[in-house]
Amino acid sequence: MKLKSLVAASAVALTALSSHAASTDWGSHDAFELGGSTVSGAVFDTYAFSLGVNSKLTSSVIANPGSFLGAAYTLYSSGADHVIGGGDDSLVGAWGFNTVNTVTLGSGNYYYSVLGGAPSASTYAISSVATATTPVPEPETYALLGAGLGVIGFLASRRRRD
Repeated sequence: MKLKSLVAASAVALTALSSHAASTDWGSHDAFELGGSTVSGAVFDTYAFSLGVNSKLTSSVIANPGSFLGAAYTLYSSGADHVIGGGDDSLVGAWGFNTVNTVTLGSGNYYYSVLGGAPSASTYAISSVATATTPVPEPETYALLGAGLGVIGFLASRRRRD
């Protein structure tokens, strides 16, 4: 009986040790990016990309509910060294599978990290949509513009009277 338990525990341990880790570089983020994989065991995949302009980024990881355990994905800024997992990376957001998430980001280098465990062969897909954003002037910008035009108009009217 002890031998059967030992064999079962060894099989579980060997299954747990099998893992999938892949790094994908999308380069400059296109309007739409798609990735994913079929995995069995632990998964730790990364998807690196760069943004040239301020952008609104909408992302999701879709998988069969229940096929992944402890599944989540995170978005990081890769910092000044541009190295995934470097000491200066900063967390932007963390979400579960089968959710849609939107963040606004400045230009720079970023990466998604997909984590989880699949007890049997399971497939996931990550999608990311980038839309360039244009800065919207604040109300005080318009107030300053109006005040400046008012001062110019006042000075012009004084010169005409003289």
